[in-house]
Amino acid sequence: MGSGSGAAAEPEEPPDTTPNAGSAGAVDPIADLGAVPAWQAVIDRYLYLARRNQEGIVYGRVGPRVLVEKIPLGAIDGGIELVPSQYTWLIDDTEGNGSLGIRVALGGRDAKAGDRVALGGGWKLDETRQWFWEVDAFHPLPPAAPSNIKDPPPETPSHVIVDGSLPSGARPVTLAKDNDAIYFQIVGPPPLKEGDGWLIANELGDPPFARLVLPGEKSSYGSQDMRGDDERWVLKKGQTYWVRIGKVRTYGPDKPAGMNARTAPVRVK
Repeated sequence: MGSGSGAAAEPEEPPDTTPNAGSAGAVDPIADLGAVPAWQAVIDRYLYLARRNQEGIVYGRVGPRVLVEKIPLGAIDGGIELVPSQYTWLIDDTEGNGSLGIRVALGGRDAKAGDRVALGGGWKLDETRQWFWEVDAFHPLPPAAPSNIKDPPPETPSHVIVDGSLPSGARPVTLAKDNDAIYFQIVGPPPLKEGDGWLIANELGDPPFARLVLPGEKSSYGSQDMRGDDERWVLKKGQTYWVRIGKVRTYGPDKPAGMNARTAPVRVK
């Protein structure tokens, strides 16, 4: 599927929150800093590589500590426990309803969960080959306006798809209206690249009804996509999922509609 088809060619959905809650005419600290949303730094990672002495400023909401697996000494059955790591989540509060976030090394800086901050620094790889943002500057920000999405966000950002039930009022994708919760199955191959979108219908075997772009699935400039495996969505055919969408875009009777998901996909059991 080509990059110029379907929803990928359309403008992005309006953000879930506004950048600042200041009064009209007030200085926008995000614009003044030249900061970008946390997930935008993932999409444009090649611009912010610490090993090349490239720096930038990202912003978002401070989340909990990143948990990592640890096998306790003397464990007989290979038991694994989750323990706090040296990293903290910085959650993107402009899209994804809390599902998008980056690991940041705060370096002892005082930041509480829920604080909105801008963090100067750059990308590095740790010994496990995972990306983290090494912070060298800290800027507190005013809180964002409340999100207009009422679906509960995940406890931590993740591309691991969780199990859940359909929310009240969810519709099959063929009956979708703007801002609906919809359920669907994948009826085409995975996108060739981020931003191409997933072909979906009510169930496998139906003709494609829409092309769905999931949170954070924006294409990187050129071929310089440096996302890790844990920064990509993986959906399977024959499985039902639900998301909340934004605007439904139609292109004609023989072309799939275009939709952008505003929440993470949930596997329906």
